[in-house]
Amino acid sequence: MRIFQRYNPLKVAKYVKTLFRGRLYIKDLGAFEFDEGKILIPKIRDRRHFSVMSEVNRQVLLLQSEMG
Repeated sequence: MRIFQRYNPLKVAKYVKTLFRGRLYIKDLGAFEFDEGKILIPKIRDRRHFSVMSEVNRQVLLLQSEMG
C-alpha cells in the first residue's frame, strides 16, 4: 500500500497504471483500491471519493493513449 501525502492525480495515475492491482491511501482523502489499472468504486460512497476516482481513471486513460 502506497501512502500519498498530497493528492496529485498524475502521480496517483502513474502508480495505478504501473502496479495494475493493489491499494493506496491519499492523506486527507482516504483509502482506494485499484484493479486492472483503474481505481474501483470506493467503499465510502461520497462525492469527494467519486471525484478522485473519476479524475485518476481519466488520467490513466490519457497515459495509456500517450503510450500507444
